[in-house]
Amino acid sequence: DQGSGRVFFVNANDSAVQILENSVLVGEARFGDGAANSVAAKNGIIAVAVEAENKQAAGKLYFIDVDGNEINSVAVGSLPDMVTITADGKYALVANEGEPSDDYSVDPEGTVSIVNLSKGVENLTDADVVTVQFSESQVMGDSVRYTGPEGTTFGQDMEPEYIAVSGDCKYAFVAMQENNAIAKIDIAKAEVVFIKSLGAKDHSIDGNGIDASNKDGITGNIKTWPVMGLYMPDAIASIEIDGKNYIFTANEGDSREYEDGDFAYIDEDRIKDITLDPEKFPNADELQDKANLGRLKILNTEGDIDGDGDYDVLYS
Repeated sequence: DQGSGRVFFVNANDSAVQILENSVLVGEARFGDGAANSVAAKNGIIAVAVEAENKQAAGKLYFIDVDGNEINSVAVGSLPDMVTITADGKYALVANEGEPSDDYSVDPEGTVSIVNLSKGVENLTDADVVTVQFSESQVMGDSVRYTGPEGTTFGQDMEPEYIAVSGDCKYAFVAMQENNAIAKIDIAKAEVVFIKSLGAKDHSIDGNGIDASNKDGITGNIKTWPVMGLYMPDAIASIEIDGKNYIFTANEGDSREYEDGDFAYIDEDRIKDITLDPEKFPNADELQDKANLGRLKILNTEGDIDGDGDYDVLYS
């Protein structure tokens, strides 16, 4: 926070926001049974995204002062994972990831909550929160990755991870990690402009090589392979350069692994454990060796183009 010179950070091991001044711990804030996931500071306003004890229930956005005292809170979506405040200080935006329960019996929709701060944080009520939902009708261009167990809706499958705001504070860009997509939102209108797939990177092309094995005995063994890679961004930033708005993404990649009792939904497999189409991969035995592609994990939800049970394309 530039006004106070204090630094606010989430201590994930302690479910608290801690406060530093001149590198000295001077305070902290706690939020009942909820875990703090993200904190943002602007003009003396400190906003904290806090998930409910039941992660599938609605979370809260808390506002605290620079000493960590609670000023107010409003309800937001399920599993608020990240919060940012626009540079003009007019809005707080929350990425509500909406992750399912371990047995997928409850899967909330992923959403973005927009909080208008113009009346002052001390005067906010839940009525000042607008929650933006996602639908297939908002997709621009190629289809967006949409998986999950049978019965999962598009809105449930969307999992907003991180938000960046354009330099003019008009638009929010939202990283949808598991969906390999970015959504653009008109902040003032609280409307989705589009959701766009990031597509795939072709690792068979020179310059796009990867180190595909941790069992080949070679460090940094960058080579081309017949594999496509999904970007699946986590953090995202928006920067204006020479009058143009650029988006920068940290492409973590991700998979879904949910297990509870007899239930299991896991959307990844190692290449050594799957069946490769013999026409597309005539050297399948060589590729599936652990020193080559055998150790690499791919998504089992895509790649069987003709539906015959083997993989025609590999998506890591």
